[in-house]
Amino acid sequence: MPIQSKQSGVAPLVPAQAPYAKLVMAAVVGSLCPTLSFAQTTQEGDIVVTAPLEGARLESLQGATVLNRDDIVETLNGGLGDTLDAQPGITTTFFGAGASRPIIRGLGDDRVRVLQNGIGAIDASSASPDHAVTADGLDASRIEVLRGAAALAYGGNAIGGVVNVLDESIPTRPADALSFEGLASYSSVDEGRQGFGAVTAGAGPFAFRLSAAGRETDDYDTPVGEAVNSWTSLRAYSAGGSLVGERGYAGLAIKRTEDDYGLPPEDPSEPGGHIELEQTRIEARGDVRIDAGPFTRLDFGVQHSDYEHTEFEGDGAPGTQFTSDGWEGRVEGHHGNRDDQLRGVVGLQYTDVDFAAEGDEAFITPTNTQDIGVFVIERWDTGGWGLEGGARFERREIDNQGAGSREFDNTSVSGGVFVRPAENWFVGATLARTQRAPTAIELFADGPHLATANYEIGDAALDQETATSFEISARYDTGPVRLEANVYRVGFEDYIALVERGDVFWLDETTETSGFAPDESDPSIPADAEVLPVFIFTQQDATFTGGEISARARLLRPAASRFQAMFPTISCAPSLMAVVIPSHTTPVADGRTGRGE
Repeated sequence: MPIQSKQSGVAPLVPAQAPYAKLVMAAVVGSLCPTLSFAQTTQEGDIVVTAPLEGARLESLQGATVLNRDDIVETLNGGLGDTLDAQPGITTTFFGAGASRPIIRGLGDDRVRVLQNGIGAIDASSASPDHAVTADGLDASRIEVLRGAAALAYGGNAIGGVVNVLDESIPTRPADALSFEGLASYSSVDEGRQGFGAVTAGAGPFAFRLSAAGRETDDYDTPVGEAVNSWTSLRAYSAGGSLVGERGYAGLAIKRTEDDYGLPPEDPSEPGGHIELEQTRIEARGDVRIDAGPFTRLDFGVQHSDYEHTEFEGDGAPGTQFTSDGWEGRVEGHHGNRDDQLRGVVGLQYTDVDFAAEGDEAFITPTNTQDIGVFVIERWDTGGWGLEGGARFERREIDNQGAGSREFDNTSVSGGVFVRPAENWFVGATLARTQRAPTAIELFADGPHLATANYEIGDAALDQETATSFEISARYDTGPVRLEANVYRVGFEDYIALVERGDVFWLDETTETSGFAPDESDPSIPADAEVLPVFIFTQQDATFTGGEISARARLLRPAASRFQAMFPTISCAPSLMAVVIPSHTTPVADGRTGRGE
C-alpha cells in the first residue's frame, strides 16, 4: 500500500471551528434555570475535585479551569481538544474533525493526562495525532483542567497538566424522582447533528442512570472548498447505579464508546482512510466519610478498559489495528476538613496496560506497562497565608516483546506558599521538581508512522526526564468580576524529543524491498519507491516560559437570564513559548520537532 495514503498530521484545510451557524436546543427537567450569555462563568467557590487537594478554584496554587454543563454546551465542538482550545493556556492537536487532543502550555502527548472520572482513559490517543480521545464533552457534566504539573497526584505523565472529564454515569446524589436531561444541536458547516439524553431514577438509597450520546457530521465546508473525508460518527452509551447515603456514595457503571471518523488525505485528489474505534469501560467509584484515626474521608476508583481501533486505507482495506487493554485503580485517604488549618491526602495508584499494534504499518511491538505510585500532599492554612507541599514516588516497568524491559524510579516533590492580601484576592507561588519516565513508543518504536509521514526510531537507553518548574498566580474573584494571571517557567533536563536524523527510509512495494539512504535524491532509491524522513527519539534540555491573563465581568443579570462578557484572554503558551533545544531542528508546540508542523 502507498506510504503516503494518509495525512501527514496537518489538516490541508481550515478546521471546522470557523464562524458558521450552530443551533442548539436543550431540554432539561430539574431545577436548572435557563441562561443566555456571551460567555458562561463558574460561580465563586467552585470546587476543583481534580486538584491534589480539592478546593475552591480561586485558591488553587496552579492554574485551573472549570467548565460546568452550561459552559461545555456553549463551547462544544467536535472532540475534546476542539472543545477546550478556547480556554487559557490550552490549544489542540488537529487531525481532521475526528481527532483532537488537548495541549497544555505547549506540552502534549504523554505529558498531558486525560482522565475520565479521575481515572486514566486507557486509549491510544497519546500514541499518534490521528488517534481520537475516548473522553468527550458531549455526555460530560463537568470538565476540569489543571494547567501545570499535576504529577504528584496523577503520575509523571501529568507533568504538563491534567484534563478530567466527569460524567454522572455513577450517580453521586440521591435521586428521589424520575428526571430527564437532553441536548440536541445542529451545525451548518458540516451538516452536523448531535444529541444527548439521560434518565435518572431512584429507589430509596439507590440511584440509577442511563445515558446515550451521538454525533454525526459530514465533510465540513471551508471558504476554499470542502474538506475531503472529514466526516465523523460517534456513539456512546452508559448505565450505572450507586448506593447513596449520609456518609457518601459507592457505585458501578459500564460505558460503551464507538467512534468512526475520516482521515483527510494529504492530497485532496486521493481517497482518505478512516478509523473505526471502540472501547468498553467498566468502573467503580466511591467517596465515603470515615472515622479511622486521622482520616475523615476515603475516595476510591478502579476501572477496566478494553480498547481497540482499526485504521482503514482509502480503498477500504484494513491496515493497522491498535489495542490497549488494562486497568487502573487509586485510593485516597483524606484528613481534615476545608475549615481545618491542616489537611492533606495520602494516596496509592496502580496501572497495568497492555498495548499492541498489529499490521503492515505497526511501528512498535506488543508492550506491557505497569505503574505504581504513592503520594502525600499537605496544606497548612492560617487564614491570611499558608503553605502547601507534597511528594510522590513511583516505579514504571515497561516490558516489550522482543526488545526487553526497562525499570524507572521517579521522585517528584513540590512546595508552595500563598497569601490573601485582601478580600477576594489570592496570590500564590509554587516550586516543583517532577520526573517522567519514557513511554514504550519513545523506547521501542521502529517503523514507518504513516499518520505523521515519518519513520520513527526509539532509543531503549533513554532515561527519565526531569522538570523544574516555577509558577506565580494571582486571582481576584467577586462573582461579577474575575481576574486571573499566571506566569511560569519550566526547565527540562533530558527532555525527550522526536528529531530528524537527516536520512530517509524508502519502500518499494513492487519489489518488496526497503532500506535507508542519505537523502531522497540518492540514486539507490528505486524510482517508484515511497520515501519517509527518519526521526529519532533523543534527549536534550528544553525550557518553556509563558503565562496567561484573563478577565471576565457580568454586565447584566435579569431575573431569568444572565448576560456576561469575557474580555480577550492573553495566553503566552504555546505561541510565545520559549523552548531552548541545542539542535538544528525547530521546536513546535507539542514538543515534537520537524518539518514545520
